[in-house]
Amino acid sequence: MNMSKIYKIIVLLFIEIISQNVFSQIVFNKTYQTNTVIENVWQTSDKGYIAGGYYQRWDALINDWNYDHYILKTDSLGNIQWEKNYDFTAIDGMCIEGSIVRELNGGGYAYISCINCAQNPPYPLSKYLLIRLDNLGDTLWTKTYERPRRSMGQWVEPTIDGGFVMTGYAADNGTSADVYIVKADSMGNEIWNKSYQLYGEDQASCIRQTSDGGYIVAAGSVFAYPDVKTWLLKLDNEGDTLWTKIFPWGMWNVKAYLDITPDNGFIVAVKDSDFYQVAFKTDNLGNLLWVNNLGQGTACITQTADSGFAVFGLNYFKEINQNGNIVFTKSNTINPSFWQQTIDKGYIAANGNRLIKTDCEANFLFWDTVSCPINSTSTNIAVGNEKNEIEIYPNPSDGIVMINAKYLDRIEIYNIEGKLIILQSDMKDKNYIDMKGQARGLYFIKIIGTDFNVVRKIFIE
Repeated sequence: MNMSKIYKIIVLLFIEIISQNVFSQIVFNKTYQTNTVIENVWQTSDKGYIAGGYYQRWDALINDWNYDHYILKTDSLGNIQWEKNYDFTAIDGMCIEGSIVRELNGGGYAYISCINCAQNPPYPLSKYLLIRLDNLGDTLWTKTYERPRRSMGQWVEPTIDGGFVMTGYAADNGTSADVYIVKADSMGNEIWNKSYQLYGEDQASCIRQTSDGGYIVAAGSVFAYPDVKTWLLKLDNEGDTLWTKIFPWGMWNVKAYLDITPDNGFIVAVKDSDFYQVAFKTDNLGNLLWVNNLGQGTACITQTADSGFAVFGLNYFKEINQNGNIVFTKSNTINPSFWQQTIDKGYIAANGNRLIKTDCEANFLFWDTVSCPINSTSTNIAVGNEKNEIEIYPNPSDGIVMINAKYLDRIEIYNIEGKLIILQSDMKDKNYIDMKGQARGLYFIKIIGTDFNVVRKIFIE
């Protein structure tokens, strides 16, 4: 057989492999602009992805590395729809790491980082930088927020009133850094700002709005290494402290990720040292429920459609159930810095200037992918001597969600902030929920019946 025929056979086999997988899972491994570092990536309402990070270049004018702001928008296959570099000042950062971009319910995006990121002269003092973008990445407005000495934004969270809450760190002249939180309206105008200190150098890297309208913050404190702590800070809607919980796992270089779980508790991942990432779960008052040292890796964790969690690390991928037990693990070569589960139950991950889309078992090559169920969510639960199969479909949905189950008492639906938006009781064996009036996005459905309580995710298109 000549080489031409062999080549044709290989091509046909490759096409066949792709055709067998494209309807179940999209996977890709894409490289983007050289010298960029993608720090976070999220699936968007159009099933594409938005990613934020920074662009690094040597600047002869300052004889140092200069860092610009970088935002990337792709389609569902990872193809570039637009990418932007933003350069606002002569030096936008020597400590620009920590930038976050978020999609907004009303359309467009918000990105936070900092400008003039230097702590001492001759450079200007650093400030929080908030950029409001439209759907094409064009700038609608920019705002800066500062303290007298230095400040650095690390997280922006859209709030239910259409505004923003931001966190990171800031310091006045002659003082150590504090956790610094700014609340702004939909145009970025500051409503209030507050500082919080535990001891030594304090810094926050994540803030979320809770179902009561307040906020939960993941922060770290360093008095003198290795004396480092992680703390959770619960605030009301005016930023006043309700409670503080301190944990012994150090937040190395202030790397942490925080999310709200369907039971209104909190899941937190921190980088405990140069090597290890630790995940822990608390109730809604910050009381520790479980902790798991996951091995070498970064500080990120994502919630999964079955109410569990998933993590990547150095050469591994692990799934964790609600009780903190590892239920699935496999060798993996991605080692990303940030990841999220996607609506097809796969994962989107960032590593340097790459985005990697995997299937539900973290495979990202076509010939390795498995068939992952994506059109419905089904669970078998034993009730008495019978098995009760709970089915939610279609998922994603246009707003009409069918729920097929026996022994069903009621259904509760929560938005991404954990707020109860629909309560339907007096259920029958087969029912539907009308969510056509709700905004596009991710929701939690709690299905409550005789001897069972199940939480699932659904995406409204």
